[in-house]
Amino acid sequence: MIKNQNGNILVYILIAVALLGALTFAISRSSSQTDTVGELTEGQAKIMAGEIIAYAASASNALTQMQQTGATLAMINYMRPSDVNFNTAPTIYKLYHPDGGGLSLKPLPARANADDGLGLASGYYVGRFNSFEWTPTTAQDVIFAAFEIKEAVCRELNKRVAGISTIPTATGDTLQNFFVDATLHSGTNVNFQIANCPACDGLGALCVTDGSNKYTFYTILEAE
Repeated sequence: MIKNQNGNILVYILIAVALLGALTFAISRSSSQTDTVGELTEGQAKIMAGEIIAYAASASNALTQMQQTGATLAMINYMRPSDVNFNTAPTIYKLYHPDGGGLSLKPLPARANADDGLGLASGYYVGRFNSFEWTPTTAQDVIFAAFEIKEAVCRELNKRVAGISTIPTATGDTLQNFFVDATLHSGTNVNFQIANCPACDGLGALCVTDGSNKYTFYTILEAE
């Protein structure tokens, strides 16, 4: 009797292993299909949005630490590590330099990336190059941007930071001219006016579209 019971237990174990293998294969296949068509599940979009918000917070912390050690906004340099002069003194005022803000320049989360292969590459950008109309003065603000991200991630970001499920459209110019320093692309920076995006008025962080399937998340790190 004991021998038969042991045999039955072995059968059950083998069945469980087989079922686990089938489940793993199904999940893997589903994940592969999702990657192929470029779509994200709701859970994946939430994770990607969380990563972008966390990186924006890291950028904000780096700026704060630099100011606490005596750097003014006018002194801080947003030169990227790929620049030939990145290690040229004074490095203590460079946001991405270990001597300065020490912010690590990361790529966008792979599944959040929606680079169209044209013009400016998708990615994270920080700079001080224009003014948002609703900030205290007309002085330039410090802007963080997650440029060219997927619509699902954009929508999830707006749920997190603004409590809305819609994606406002920014009109009047390109997303890169509004949210990325023109030294990094061929455009010309312009101030971001309420007329460009009435739904953005007063919001320090939001994801917007240009109406042609491009999406960018901005955060005002320092409002001037």
